[in-house]
Amino acid sequence: MLRFFRTIRQRLITENKFSRYLLYAIGEILLVVIGILIALQVDNWNEERKKQREISQLLLDIEQDLLLNYELADQALDFYRMQDSVVKRIANNSLTAADYENNSRLDYLVSNWEYYLPAEKNINQFVESEKLVPAVYKPIVDGLKKLQNFSSVLNDAWSNLDANIDENTKFLTSFNWFVKKDSLSTAKRIAFFLYEEEYQTTVFRYWVQTQNYYDKITRYRAQTIATLAILKQLKDNYSAVEIQRLFQKIGMTPFAEYRCGVTRSELQPLKALRSSELYANLTPETVHFKLTNNEGQGVTEFAVPPNTFTTIPGNDYFGLEGDNTTLARVSDETGNCIGTYGAFENGFLMITESDR
Repeated sequence: MLRFFRTIRQRLITENKFSRYLLYAIGEILLVVIGILIALQVDNWNEERKKQREISQLLLDIEQDLLLNYELADQALDFYRMQDSVVKRIANNSLTAADYENNSRLDYLVSNWEYYLPAEKNINQFVESEKLVPAVYKPIVDGLKKLQNFSSVLNDAWSNLDANIDENTKFLTSFNWFVKKDSLSTAKRIAFFLYEEEYQTTVFRYWVQTQNYYDKITRYRAQTIATLAILKQLKDNYSAVEIQRLFQKIGMTPFAEYRCGVTRSELQPLKALRSSELYANLTPETVHFKLTNNEGQGVTEFAVPPNTFTTIPGNDYFGLEGDNTTLARVSDETGNCIGTYGAFENGFLMITESDR
C-alpha cells in the first residue's frame, strides 16, 4: 500500500502537476490523521471496556463481601445473645453452684468476647474510585459511605467493650482463687459469683457494653443489606418483590402488620434485645415513620424519601427488663396512617405501592 502511494507521488512530480500533488498530499495527511483518530478511539473503547469489566468485577466482589459480612454479623450476634441470656439468669438469681461447676465458661463471662471484623477492602476501593464510577452507580457509593460511617461507630463501641473486658480481667485475676483450680479456690470462686454484689455490678456493666456493641453490629448489618438491595436494583434490575425474596432468603423477617388503630394491650413483645432494623420506601412519595416501643417509650420520627433504604439506631436503653420491641407507625405526607408494624430481630419493613 505504501509503495502504491509512493508511485503516485513520483508520477505527479514527474508530470509537474503541482496542484494535484498538493491536493494529494493533503488527502494523504487527512488519511493519516483519520487513521490516528481511529486508533485513539479504538484505544479509548478498549480502555472503557476494561474499566467497565473492572467495575463489574468489583461490584460482584462487593456483593459477595456484603453477604459474607451479613453472615459474620450473625455469628457475632449469636455469641452476644448467649451472653445476654446468662446475664439475665444472674439478674434473676437463677444460676446455681452446679451451673458453675458444670460450665467453666461461666467463670469467664465478663472477660469473654466475639470480635466482629467485616471485610471492607473492596468497599473502600470502590468509594476511593468514586470519580471513575459511572453516575448510575452513585447510590451504591452513597450506601457504601454510610457503611463506612457505621464502621467507625462500630469500632468505637468495640473499643468501649474492649476496655471493659480488660478492666474485668484485671479485677478477676486480682483474686488468687480465680487462677487456682483446687477445691477450696473453686468453692470461693463459685461463692463469689453467686453472692457478691460487687460481681453482679461487674456483670451488669459488662452487659451494658455488650448491648451497645450488639446494637451497633445490627445497625451495620442492616446497612449492609440496604446497600446490597441498592446494588441489586441498579446492577441486576431487581424489583421490590425480588428484593423482598432476597431478604427472606438470607433469613430476615418482615415486620408484623397491625391495623392502624391497634391498642397497646393487643401488642406482643417481638424483640428480646435492643437492635436496629431495615426500613425501605419503594413508593414514589415520601413516607413518615414514628417509632416507639410497645409501652410508648423511645419515640423517634423520621422521613424516608422515595426508593430509599435506611436504618436507625435501636431503642434507647431501658434496662435488663425493658421493652425492646420497635413499633412503627407509617403515614403519608398528610398524616394519614399507612400501617402500623412490629419489628422482629433482624427484621425489615418495606413500604410499596400496594401498602398505600
